[in-house]
Amino acid sequence: MNNIYWIGPRQSDIDNTNFKFAGSITIYGSNINGNTAYCSIANKRINHNVDNDDCNRFFSEKLKEICHNDPKSQFLFYNFSYAYEFDDEIQKHVIGLNPYNIIDMLADKIRCRTILNNIVETVPFITLKGSECSFSNLCKYFCGYTEFVIQKKHSSGGEGTYIINSNSDVIKLNVFDEYMISPYIKDSISLNVHIAIINNKTIVFPPSIQIITEQDGRLLYHGADFICYQQISEKIKNEIKNLSTKIGDFVCKRGYKGVLGIDFLLNNETIYFMEINPRFQASSQLVNRGLLESNQSSLFEIHLQSFDLFPIRAISDFDVLYSNYVFSTNNITKTRLKKIINSYEIEKFQADGYDIDCITPFEKNSYLCRCIFKQSICCININNKFTLHPNLFVEKIAYNLFNKLNNKKEYIKFALLNHGVTLTKAALTYSRKQGTIREAVFDAIDITIFNNISVNVPIKCKFVSFSPFTIDFIDNEYTLYWDDIRICTVSISFLPNNLINKKTLSGVPYDSIINLANDRIRINPAPICVYKLENESCQFCNLPTINDKYNINDIYEVIDYCLEYVDFRHFLIGGGTYSKDGGWNIILNITKYIRSKCNKDIYLMSIPPKELSILDKLKDAGITEVAFNLEMFDRNLAQNIMPGKGCIGLNQYLLAFRHSIKLWGNTGCVRSLLIYGFDTDDTFLSGIEQLCQLGVEPIISIFRPLENTELSYLNPPPTSDILKIYQKCQDIVQKHNLILGPDCPQCQNNTLSYTKIF
Repeated sequence: MNNIYWIGPRQSDIDNTNFKFAGSITIYGSNINGNTAYCSIANKRINHNVDNDDCNRFFSEKLKEICHNDPKSQFLFYNFSYAYEFDDEIQKHVIGLNPYNIIDMLADKIRCRTILNNIVETVPFITLKGSECSFSNLCKYFCGYTEFVIQKKHSSGGEGTYIINSNSDVIKLNVFDEYMISPYIKDSISLNVHIAIINNKTIVFPPSIQIITEQDGRLLYHGADFICYQQISEKIKNEIKNLSTKIGDFVCKRGYKGVLGIDFLLNNETIYFMEINPRFQASSQLVNRGLLESNQSSLFEIHLQSFDLFPIRAISDFDVLYSNYVFSTNNITKTRLKKIINSYEIEKFQADGYDIDCITPFEKNSYLCRCIFKQSICCININNKFTLHPNLFVEKIAYNLFNKLNNKKEYIKFALLNHGVTLTKAALTYSRKQGTIREAVFDAIDITIFNNISVNVPIKCKFVSFSPFTIDFIDNEYTLYWDDIRICTVSISFLPNNLINKKTLSGVPYDSIINLANDRIRINPAPICVYKLENESCQFCNLPTINDKYNINDIYEVIDYCLEYVDFRHFLIGGGTYSKDGGWNIILNITKYIRSKCNKDIYLMSIPPKELSILDKLKDAGITEVAFNLEMFDRNLAQNIMPGKGCIGLNQYLLAFRHSIKLWGNTGCVRSLLIYGFDTDDTFLSGIEQLCQLGVEPIISIFRPLENTELSYLNPPPTSDILKIYQKCQDIVQKHNLILGPDCPQCQNNTLSYTKIF
């Protein structure tokens, strides 16, 4: 059959399939390869989730043209309900169409949930007239909730789904229409499943996590992640499959045939049924990719098989190893979209007729384009919270960054830590003329913004190529931009020429022993961390598992050279644990050697010693500052993520803190680092409070998923959360007359801290 025409929203919906259409009539498309697209002809982008009379007339005219030119033409609709909006002349050409009463019942969110409520657990809901949907009235129906979701009975893409709370603007509801109201269950995960009913049997396809973002009081659909779904427990996966089969069997008994979608909501271990989509879906193209790669029929053919239009073929298990993200007029700027289109991190860009270089009128929330990825763009973090990678939805934080820029320059620093930066070709070309950019820890480089704020900014981490930040070289200076907004001039740190490829007399590269970071030389006592050697390493750590062997004499040689030929202010001893007992002898020897050569400050970062007398020896040897990094305050969590170091009990830390305070005082020379992104916010803030009560200066590092680590699949925390936690931590430390450390402004380059320098 090559006389079947695709009728749907996007031309790209029929990509990635071996099913051959005679042509396509779509809202968005290229107008080539047999496509006729409304937006390309009308030269505008509309919101396809809002009814448009002009677009409907366009479809009617084009479909009738096909009917007249090809009397044997057949139409397969993306949205089966939409097919019933056309007259008999067109409808008699439609194939794969279920009876109207079945489609209408399933598409009606209120009727469908009311009926399914007797079969599966649904999100709690009531129905009210628009005139009854005041915030105060809703609070009476759902005690304990302060936010609610209001839905129209017919809508898609989230366009008819509203969030209402005490701060909401008045939502324009028709006073006589009926609406479905549910409590807003935050921190839930939206799941979607394709199923097909063939020969009275339900086939369940690989599910996905739906990307739903809150914008302007609405919950809008922005993509799907099939890879991230694999992070869900096997128990939940099995339950989703069983519930999908149960719902499929129910609609089968009602007479439904073919493909449809089911939405669920996962809240902790509870699965709620949400709604049925009696149609193909925006994520169907990714399922089609999985089917194509496993040499199976597409969803289109499977749907038509159920109507006996194609021979039925058995469907075997397959995987969908893709995700996609939808860009619309409310979640992307042209500058950043150009950046994304050229990124090496996307698998496929689907323009659907959108020309980024053309000035095209558009409606609010209009679809622009989408990208397909071969990696997850979402994750379920350690605390079972769903997050989208921050570089895929950055516009939400722009207000906080730029409206408060004059007195909140640290916000730019924190955003850089989280989003990373790209360098333009001009910046890279000039930097090569200057020398070798100094590679910093954590897949980053060190830069300085606003003349005095040091930032360890990632350049290699996942989706850095999507970052809104760019460093360009213009008018003989490096300049930092957020999209097209100029922020400030930038200086980039370069490796001193005398350290490039420098080796000890025994042939050990200097960079195996030391790391130069701004005004500090870090000495690694251990070539390889003991926890790496014993397969108990911290899952977020990218320290090497293979390194050049060196001894104490190599370390002494490097110290001597740096003291004579390298400009720096102080030493840090740390970077991996020498041995499980601490390796105190080598640390003491290094300290004594440095002290015999100079009076520079020596900062020790290590595990806390079991024997407190070690601390006295360290103080006597010349250590001026110490840090025993907890990383996570929840010690059960610490043991899971740091199977070696995490087994050190909290009491051992507390004893070391208390004794260190006696030796070095409570003014900031005793510190502990916590990583934001693992503990719950309540646990994290409690940890900050307890450290401050002891007189220990807290250091906050933002979790950064690094390449080749066990936690590389996770996402960093949302930048908006980082800004909020920073303010709360600031309030705590100020109450105790402390600061968020470390004290040294240059060493704050990778921490959530800021010291004003005048």
